Amino acid sequence: MLRLSTIDKMVLLFISLAILHVQGVIGTDCPDGFEGHHGTCYFFSHGEETWTGAYESCKIFGSMLVEINSADEDLYLSNKARSLGNYYWIGLTDKRVEGEYEWETSRELLTDVGYTNWGNSEPDNIGKENCVFYASSRNYKWADAECTRTENYICEKGPVGNVNIIG
Repeated sequence: MLRLSTIDKMVLLFISLAILHVQGVIGTDCPDGFEGHHGTCYFFSHGEETWTGAYESCKIFGSMLVEINSADEDLYLSNKARSLGNYYWIGLTDKRVEGEYEWETSRELLTDVGYTNWGNSEPDNIGKENCVFYASSRNYKWADAECTRTENYICEKGPVGNVNIIG
């Protein structure tokens, strides 16, 4: 059996603590309340806001209302929304031009991004439905709704630093 001196034990303890500290720093790329997925940090609200309130709340957090750019990102977000059991606003609207959806912060048109995940019969543009959310009624796919509804929301930001907020 290997016998370690007190100094050897102290050195091993110090090295172990240093490794745990480095792992903690590396593993804590996202601010408190945000969770990481593939290099992006996401915040799933606990309270409800109108779409505009959600957009402004994300800005206060130094983030933006989520913009979904791939099937992988959408799958992660929709599964998380499903597990939490709420509707969640995303950063997509057709407020500027009816039927022309764009991501509010980046101003990228949905047709330019290429990825969509609309629920059945969506967007249906009933009334003044200009904002988009994950809808439990559409199996956590995208649906349009009136922006004045109050729902939960998802913010996103990079793991370090802030995103550039436009507007």
